[in-house]
Amino acid sequence: MQVANRISFMLLALGLACAAHAGVPVAGIPVTALVPQPQSLTLASSEAPFSLNHKVRIVAPAGLSQPAALLAATLNLPVAANSAAPQIRFVLEPMPGAVAGAYRLQVRQSGITIYAAQASGAFNGTQTLLQMLPPGEGARGPALSIPALDIADAPRFAWRGLTLDVARHFFDVAAIKRIIDSMAAYKLNVLHLHLTDDTGWRIVIPAYPKLTTIGARGDRTNPKGPARFYSAADIGAIVRYAADRQIEIVPEIEMPGHAGAATRAYPQFFDGENTFNPANPGTYRFIDAVLTEVTQLFPGRYIHFGGDEVSPGGWSKLPAVVGMARELDKTSDLPNFKPVEAEFARRVVQLIRKHNRTPMGWDEIISAGLNADTLVQWWRMDKPEVMRTALRQGQSVVLSPAERMYLDYPQGLGEPGAPWEGNNGGPMSVEKIAAWEPMPADLSAAQQAQILGIEASMWTEFVRSEEYLEFMLYPRMAAVAEVAWRMRANSTPQAFAERVLPHIARWRAQGCTARSDAGDAFKYMTH
Repeated sequence: MQVANRISFMLLALGLACAAHAGVPVAGIPVTALVPQPQSLTLASSEAPFSLNHKVRIVAPAGLSQPAALLAATLNLPVAANSAAPQIRFVLEPMPGAVAGAYRLQVRQSGITIYAAQASGAFNGTQTLLQMLPPGEGARGPALSIPALDIADAPRFAWRGLTLDVARHFFDVAAIKRIIDSMAAYKLNVLHLHLTDDTGWRIVIPAYPKLTTIGARGDRTNPKGPARFYSAADIGAIVRYAADRQIEIVPEIEMPGHAGAATRAYPQFFDGENTFNPANPGTYRFIDAVLTEVTQLFPGRYIHFGGDEVSPGGWSKLPAVVGMARELDKTSDLPNFKPVEAEFARRVVQLIRKHNRTPMGWDEIISAGLNADTLVQWWRMDKPEVMRTALRQGQSVVLSPAERMYLDYPQGLGEPGAPWEGNNGGPMSVEKIAAWEPMPADLSAAQQAQILGIEASMWTEFVRSEEYLEFMLYPRMAAVAEVAWRMRANSTPQAFAERVLPHIARWRAQGCTARSDAGDAFKYMTH
């Protein structure tokens, strides 16, 4: 069997569903297998390794105190103003570059130094260091040997994201924190929470309590189940936990379509189906009240308002919306609802801007004709012209093509996963993700700068348990991180597959369950 095929088989056989820790000793990752691959790594072979033990102290300036404190807590070591003892030392150092998050990591027998210009870079350096250590043991056990080396590293893209759909099936705060930990370990820095959809509304809005008392009931598996949603305290806990790990939370409130849960709660703002009524002035007062609460709960820069897969079926039955369509497009005898979509999006963009946030939407907002200053998430790989239109209009873009970045698709032949037509390119394997070069080759330098990064999507129509969620995330999330971080052509799919094998062994030793065939995959799906 050829090496590449053997690795592919091993990855398929070691798909994961992470559960509780198994209490088995877990090794650190070899420096040759770090993920994402550092830009530059040089072993100082003539130098003795550093011995990490309970005598080590962590020293940091005020500007890097937060990542230093988190590392100290992880390693069970004290932070000291200064010390004659061996040190892990943080140093502020200017690092010119277009993308924040660069760092240098130097390991010598005398100490470890992490250089960075800001907290995000220092945090990234700590995650590289922690990959080389056995997890969960800290420095209170036997001394740990870290090889002498020099790493100079920086991310390719500023936006390294993951969408998590908590509307179709709900996942609690503890599950979200575990995903944040995994994202942080692999230097992903945006968690996009899909909070509302036809199935459920998962965020409390005090001005409209029925959104949760009615709209949060049930899920895709059990529509009559109890209401499950995040309280204000839950959101605060998630946001703080993510911020400590240099991850920004982007909330998505889906509109005008995919809004069936809100329709059940407040039908007066909708079209009789699952789409907002854009001709009702009360609709925008409702949306503004929701956005007011969302901006109080989420301090990040962005609010995602969806805008995808709008069906005008209900609109065509509302005289006011038909009249709106005719007023917006007088060139056609039949009502054209695309301008209605664009006008709705334009008004929502204004509301989001009023709350001092940057609006973000799926690429259908461009197809509808919106040209306002909006961050566009491009997911329809068969419509590259939409992405290019957004770039020509001066909008920034996040790349999330379904055929490369949708983690609800099957990982291998014969395995379960989303059966959508978009998955006509075959299974979404680790190698397929790792082989993707995101940046279109023919973009100008200015247009390339408008590409903020990439984001994978984990939709949960068929993912009803945390075990199956993690089964679908690992090891593919590590491949997403690799693509988001690495420089162009700095890693082949085969090389990545080899490097990720020790990570799979590490996950398994921590309590991850390996499958040997597709039958196990079905078991986790129905857990």
